[in-house]
Amino acid sequence: MPNIQVGTFVLNIELLIYIVAGMVGVLAVHYRQRRHPDRERIVSDAWNAVFLWILVWKGSLFLFDPASVIAQPLSLAFFSGGAKGMWLASLIVAAFLGFRHFRRLGARQTAAVIAVMGAGWAMSVTLAQIVFSDSAGNAVYLIFVLSGAAMVLLLSPSPRYAAQAFVILLVGTAILYTLLDSTERAANSPEERAASGAEVGARKAQLAPEFELTDLEGNSVKLSDYRGKTVLLNFWATWCRVCQAEMPHVEKLYRQYKDQDVIILSVNATSQERDVQRVAQYANKELLSFPIVLDEEGDVLKRYKVTAYPTTYIIDPSGVIQDRYLGAISYESMKKAVRKA
Repeated sequence: MPNIQVGTFVLNIELLIYIVAGMVGVLAVHYRQRRHPDRERIVSDAWNAVFLWILVWKGSLFLFDPASVIAQPLSLAFFSGGAKGMWLASLIVAAFLGFRHFRRLGARQTAAVIAVMGAGWAMSVTLAQIVFSDSAGNAVYLIFVLSGAAMVLLLSPSPRYAAQAFVILLVGTAILYTLLDSTERAANSPEERAASGAEVGARKAQLAPEFELTDLEGNSVKLSDYRGKTVLLNFWATWCRVCQAEMPHVEKLYRQYKDQDVIILSVNATSQERDVQRVAQYANKELLSFPIVLDEEGDVLKRYKVTAYPTTYIIDPSGVIQDRYLGAISYESMKKAVRKA
C-alpha cells in the first residue's frame, strides 16, 4: 500500500492501517462482550493483543531477513516481516487470547472472541487495500465479504438482521468492485496508455522523463539506454536515515536481478550532498554494487518531482511509469513491483 507524503515527511500508511484495524477488532470484541461481567478484562486483553501483533509483525523481520537488520538495525523501524510476519503475528495473538480466556470463558466463547476480533481486523485491512491499492484482486474482495459476513453473524442480535446486513454488505461490495474495476480498466486501456505514452511526466502511466547523468566511475548513463527492460529508479541521499535502512534491500534486489532484464538505477541527490566523494565513500563502506548516478545540479529531482527520500519509480520496458513509492520499501515489495511491471 502506498505511503502518504505530508510536506517532506512520509507517513507509513500500512502501519497506520493495521493500528486502526486492531482498534476495529477491539471495538467488535467490546460490543460482543458488552453484557459480560468480565468485559473490561477481555477488552484489555484485546488491546494487548493489538500491541503484541504489531510487535511480532515488525520484529519478525529479524527472523526472516536477519542480514538486512544486522547491516542496518534501523530496518526494524521502517520494515516488517511482510506476509509471513503477518501470519506469525496472527498465530501468536490467537494463542495469546486463547491462553488468557480459555479457563474463564470456555472454548466456545474464547473462539468467538478470537473470531470477531480477527474478522474486524481482516475486514478493515481488506477495505483499506481496496481503497488505497491499485492491485486489490478478487481474493481481497472475497476476504472482505467473508470477514464482513463473520462480523455480522457474530455481532447480530437475530438471524433476520444478520441476513439483511449480509445482503447490504454483498451489494455494497459488488457496487464498489464495479466502480473501481471500471476505473482501472479505463486507466489501463490501450487508448489511455497510448495517450499517456505521448506525455512525459512523473505520474503513473506517463512516459518517464529522459535524463543523462554520470556514475561514480565517470561513465555517462542515460535512462533510454535501458529501454526494453524494467527499471527500478531509486532516489536517495547519504544523510537520509530511511535511505540508509533501505540500501540493503536495494542491494539484495540488485544481486538477484542483475543478470536479468531488470535494471536497478540509483540516483543520488548529489546537489544536496556535501561533495561527490562522500557518496563514493558511503557506497564503498556499505558495499553497494548497484549502479549509482549523480544528480549534481538537481535537475532530475525536479523532473521527477522528488521532495522526500527515498522515492522509487517502477518503469516498464516501454518507458512508462507503472508505480511510484514514497518512503522505504522492502525487498519483497520491490520484487513484487518489478514482477508486476
